[in-house]
Amino acid sequence: MIVERVNKKILALHFSKSAESYDSLAHLQREIAYQLVDWALAGENIRPGKLRVLEIGCGTGFLTCFLIQRIVPELLVAVDLAHGMLDQARLNLSESLTRVELVRADGEKLPFPGRSFDLVASSTTFQWFDSLGESLSGLYALLRPGGRIFFSTLGRDTLKELKESYRSSAGQMGIKLTAGRYGRPLAGPQEIKDCLENTGYTGVSVKEMFKFEFFPSARDFLLSLKKSGANNPNFRPMSLPVERKLLEKVTSFYDKRYRVDGSVYASYQVIFASGKKPGGADGA
Repeated sequence: MIVERVNKKILALHFSKSAESYDSLAHLQREIAYQLVDWALAGENIRPGKLRVLEIGCGTGFLTCFLIQRIVPELLVAVDLAHGMLDQARLNLSESLTRVELVRADGEKLPFPGRSFDLVASSTTFQWFDSLGESLSGLYALLRPGGRIFFSTLGRDTLKELKESYRSSAGQMGIKLTAGRYGRPLAGPQEIKDCLENTGYTGVSVKEMFKFEFFPSARDFLLSLKKSGANNPNFRPMSLPVERKLLEKVTSFYDKRYRVDGSVYASYQVIFASGKKPGGADGA
């Protein structure tokens, strides 16, 4: 199967446009970032002020703040593709900018020399990458021996309710939607574990959990996706009348099938993963 590459220009535009309202909408993303740090650092003996940290997809600074508080790095380089997100992060992190360097760059095409960082971290960003395996390999090269990576990403069962609503509604209309209509094919926990180990990371740990968001209606849910910048950057609409009819069917199906106690829900498969580059003072 040929998988269409992510339209990074549209992706950056979506997130830049949503930057000012992102913090008020992205409650789930903030929660995941907090839990990621808590999970990844449990039992770790990290000396404050000694680490050079790279964060991929910093957004408005959720994970950045938690990393500064928990790790107290010598330097934290926070990268994002969307200039609007970086502008908002600069405001949110104004008191910490002496230790934070904000860089606009694609997380899959990073402008840093090898062995530059002791730790790479990311939260809910890797699902936008074209190739998880190649990206993990590139980040491996940026780590110093003994360096660590930890990240959260969304798995293949994320938003399965929306995908089913589109499949059912399109079927009723006799329309065959492309695979890209549902967003990118995402990895599962075992695939992520295999990617890390095949790249050379040791001590690999992977954990999954399911989280839910609730909305008054399917339309409110779809509007929230759009306002947060998380809508499909590769979306190609059909004719306007067909799109309107399809959306009506999708929201009607969703409202009826996925409603509990007066609210509709959306589920997210969240995957936490970590690993280490062999070497360093404490060995492999």
